[in-house]
Amino acid sequence: MFRNKYNFSKWFVFLAIGTLPFLNLAFGQSSAPSSGGFVNGNTQYYNADASAAKAAPITVYPKLSLYSLVTWGTLSNFPCGAPSIDDEIDPTLWMKKKKPPVPDFIKALNNSLVAVAGFMIPLDTDEKGEKATSFILARSQSTCCYGITPKMNEWIYVQMKKDVTAEILMDSPITVFGTIEVGEKNDRNSGWSLYRMTGDKAELPRHSFW
Repeated sequence: MFRNKYNFSKWFVFLAIGTLPFLNLAFGQSSAPSSGGFVNGNTQYYNADASAAKAAPITVYPKLSLYSLVTWGTLSNFPCGAPSIDDEIDPTLWMKKKKPPVPDFIKALNNSLVAVAGFMIPLDTDEKGEKATSFILARSQSTCCYGITPKMNEWIYVQMKKDVTAEILMDSPITVFGTIEVGEKNDRNSGWSLYRMTGDKAELPRHSFW
C-alpha cells in the first residue's frame, strides 16, 4: 500500500490509526470545552472524548473560502463497521454483510468541496520521497501498530490532484481541502473505503496549544 519512502503493508495503515482520544473538530459548538484546541485562522478546534460523536451532527457548515468545514463529529455520527482482513481478501464477504445505511446528511456531501482536519498517514510520495501524493486522513493520532482497526467513517483516503503534493506531517493535525466522494468502494489503492477525497491542498493550523 505504501510506496517509495513509506513501503509498508496496507494492514499496518489501518491498524496504525489507533484508538487515542478522538478529535472533535468542532466549529463554534456550544458543547466544546473552553481550552485544549488548536486554531486554523479564525476556526477553533477542540479535543473531546468519543461521547461527542453521540451528539446531533452539524449539517450546516461554516465556510473556509469555497470549502465547507466538515467535522468528524458529523462524518462519524452514525453506526459503521470496518472490513476484516478476510473481507479485504475476498470482497464478496463484505458485500454480503448487512450494514446500517449511510444517512442522507452524509450522502449530501458527495462531490462537494470540503475542509476536514485530522492526522496524516502517508501512502504514496513523490519521486524524491519528500512529499505525499496520497495519504490516509485519520480522525485519531497513533504512534504504534497496536490499535484496533478504525471504523470506515473515521478516516478518508486522500489522493492529491495531479502535480499537487502535501508536506509529510505525521505528528501534527492538518486541514485538507478538496472534493469528497461518499460511498463504499473497493480498489487497489484504498481497499474498502467509505470516504475518498481529491485533495487541492493540505495545511497546518496556524497555531497550536498542545
